[in-house]
Amino acid sequence: MRKFGKFLKRNFDKVNVQVSVLTCALVIFSCLIIYLVTSAIMVSMLTEAYDERANLTFDTIEEHLDKRLYEDEVPYAAYSSVMSYLSAIKDNMAISDILIYKKNVNKNNVTCILDTQNANNPYFVQSGSVEEEICEYVDDMYEKNYIVSGDFILTDVGYRYANFYPISEDGRNVKAVVGIMIDAQNVRTFKIILHNLVAIIIFLCCLISIRFSHRIFKKISNPLYQDASNTDGLTGLKSRNAYSVDLHNAEASNVERYSAITIDLNGLKHINDTRGHQMGDLYIQRAAKILRDTMNENPSYVAYRIGGDEFTIIAKDKSLDDLKKFVEEVDRRTEEGNKGNGITLTMSIGYAKFDPEQDRNFSATIERSDSMMYENKRKFYAKKNMEMK
Repeated sequence: MRKFGKFLKRNFDKVNVQVSVLTCALVIFSCLIIYLVTSAIMVSMLTEAYDERANLTFDTIEEHLDKRLYEDEVPYAAYSSVMSYLSAIKDNMAISDILIYKKNVNKNNVTCILDTQNANNPYFVQSGSVEEEICEYVDDMYEKNYIVSGDFILTDVGYRYANFYPISEDGRNVKAVVGIMIDAQNVRTFKIILHNLVAIIIFLCCLISIRFSHRIFKKISNPLYQDASNTDGLTGLKSRNAYSVDLHNAEASNVERYSAITIDLNGLKHINDTRGHQMGDLYIQRAAKILRDTMNENPSYVAYRIGGDEFTIIAKDKSLDDLKKFVEEVDRRTEEGNKGNGITLTMSIGYAKFDPEQDRNFSATIERSDSMMYENKRKFYAKKNMEMK
């Protein structure tokens, strides 16, 4: 478990992983906001239409409800007459069901005294198995005597949009509660489909965002990719900004795969002082071209200009012998380029491969490479009997 935690931490420390996670979070947040807003608009439009139909239905039937329905013993004639009327209204208004509920105060329970689903039965036997959610609505009717705005509920016969209306003779004492149900099964199916669709869209968008994030950072780490914020304007190599990002990623990954080559040009100050800064820029560009040609478009080597005449190359999956051959090739190309050139280019170079016994991190590897580079620089100036600059 501890190793897994370290693995997650090491990978999350990578800049590209952090960007991917942030992008996924933004995608999820955006999709959820869009989903919630569209769902709210859809539900609002549906409930408004359903409420209007239910209210119109209740206004139509309210005056035709026989008061004898609320008695303890309901006469068959009253029950049959009201049932026939409500069944016809239900069909005309495209209502799924019309029910009448009564609360037995003494027994503290709710019973259904009429249900248009039982229109074909000669006489409806009062049921004591009223859904708990409906019982709560009926209790509110009896206690507060107000119309409850419609709501989506799951009943024994399916998903319904329900409105409840209190019936009272004197405006105070509730005698019964009318429930008007509208079939909303299609709404439930649509919600389920929408939930799954949103989950799939979020998943696909996250995959796409992760893919694009990795591609972008892969391009940034490619020495041939030109990007204003990550490319040095003078040399075309990667900039110090790109170096900071890639160094951070190297530190956060399997650092044992990485090596460093550090380069410092000799005599740049002398050229700037005697030949001018324009010639000094050409001097730097010559060195950058040699490094680029030596890398030969090999993505295992990425070169950065991190200062005026300072360069660093981060190499991946290279041995010390590989690094030595690389440096020897740079020296060979430098000597070849100096032939027939008025200005002699020289570089001091050091290199090192990450060693867990010597390096606490990759920055320590770079420090060892710098030490070799500065030692070579010291030897060069000592040989020339010049002050090291």
